[in-house]
Amino acid sequence: MKIFVNLIVIICLSSCSGDAVNTETVASPVPTAPTAGHLGFYPNVAQPVSFSDVTSLVYQASIDKQFYGDSALQYVEYWAPTPDTVKENLPAIVFIHGGCWSNSYRINQSYPIATALALNGFHVWSVEYRSTGDQGGGWPGTYHDVEQALQFITGVADDYYSPRNLVVLGHSAGGHLALLAKSNLATQAKVVGLAAISDLISYANESGGCNSLAASFMSGLPADIPEQYALANPLLENLTDDAYLFAGEMDTIVNTRQASESGNPFELVAETGHFDWLHPGTSSFSVLLNYLQSL
Repeated sequence: MKIFVNLIVIICLSSCSGDAVNTETVASPVPTAPTAGHLGFYPNVAQPVSFSDVTSLVYQASIDKQFYGDSALQYVEYWAPTPDTVKENLPAIVFIHGGCWSNSYRINQSYPIATALALNGFHVWSVEYRSTGDQGGGWPGTYHDVEQALQFITGVADDYYSPRNLVVLGHSAGGHLALLAKSNLATQAKVVGLAAISDLISYANESGGCNSLAASFMSGLPADIPEQYALANPLLENLTDDAYLFAGEMDTIVNTRQASESGNPFELVAETGHFDWLHPGTSSFSVLLNYLQSL
């Protein structure tokens, strides 16, 4: 029987600009098997939700963990679809978590969405990487980890499922890393950004907690190291056929202009905050799920 766990966040967060957090993993009761996708695990909730609302959710543990590098933080986890939900036409999903590129935020935030997607028939990977504050993290190490992880997943995918399309799903700073990887790698994967930071230069120049962490990630402001920001900014003009962006009208961490002024196809979703995409009980997640099922 698969083990279900519940993450209890010791210090509750309401935005990506919070302090570092310590988490404790404790066993939780095994939920009743769902009768319709993820709905048996994640009942409908009101929006917007907080970061701690997401990380306190019950989730299904991944069935495999593979290292793509030598660091203890360079690994990917894999969720297989439940047998009764397998559909050959669905793409495989690679999730790149956000957290302002900071090591205060880790892969655990992806566990509920990975669980929900697997319960709806998707093969799901989630990527952990070295972040700002980790040895080897920050620019460009964090980005190189994501690039290396995507190449690793592509190389081992046949061991897990038959060939299928790949969608790289990135949230917030993870959306930035996903868009950058797509603009640099020769891959057929489609990128879907959730509250994605598509323009790192404008984002680092704005005020805000996560905005200031962009400068920490880059070790400077755009005016100080313009060449590095040019390398770290996704080439959005090359992604118009391969990227789709979702933005929430109530997002206070990533301005909707990051989607609306990107030049890429996008959708603004009403009554949606920054973390609603990650909570499978929200209507925003339903919008995302419907989109992914249509690919």
